[in-house]
Amino acid sequence: MRNSIVPDLTLTHLAKTFANGTRALGDLDATIEGGAFVSLLGPSGCGKSTALRLIAGLDTPSSGAVHWDGGRPEIGFVFQEPTLMAWASALRNTALPLELEGKPRTFSASRAAEALAAVGLKGFEKSLPRELSGGMRMRVSIARALVAQPEALLMDEPFAALDEFTRAKINDDLLALWQDQGFTALFVTHSVFESVYLSQRILVLSGRPGRLVADIANAAPYPRGEAYRTSPEFNAVAREVLAALKEAHG
Repeated sequence: MRNSIVPDLTLTHLAKTFANGTRALGDLDATIEGGAFVSLLGPSGCGKSTALRLIAGLDTPSSGAVHWDGGRPEIGFVFQEPTLMAWASALRNTALPLELEGKPRTFSASRAAEALAAVGLKGFEKSLPRELSGGMRMRVSIARALVAQPEALLMDEPFAALDEFTRAKINDDLLALWQDQGFTALFVTHSVFESVYLSQRILVLSGRPGRLVADIANAAPYPRGEAYRTSPEFNAVAREVLAALKEAHG
């Protein structure tokens, strides 16, 4: 899939060294087409999350550049934990980005209800976070990231804490949303199999400081389903990614 409306992203010699001297990311180069689904995979501490934060503008690089053709798009960010306001309903949590922008409450609530419906939570608008399962709380987090209708959705290991059945279901729902809305998806994960199932490309990073060691294409068509998870095509890409990950671990 390529969405010509969403700008391409280019990372040029992107690097990050923290104040304590830790060099998390080193000289990362990559180009990502607008509307693509791309996963970042690599050893723990290799700078995947750091790269995502730099792309989102949540942190500044020590050197190098993040460039969006045509200007920085609207970006939605999904963190590892849902980080919801405990006292607020699912609707209010989802509407928060729009309210912070000063949008009218009726407009924000309407858009939040649409976003919750899109992630399968219609009927749960009034529920508090403590009344929702872990998977449902993560769906609220995704809805909150989507409520401003971003052109790029950045996700930092959002499903790592979920059971396999829930994770697989949300993977399918995420792909359906991506196909429907056409945003660029950048997805950080530790799971080889999740990266292969979701992605058109898997960028494998070396150990810290993270550098690109493999850029693996996955041409399997969408929609994907359970049959694809057990197919020879899936296994072939997974073996290639596993081999690259073994190299990344050094």
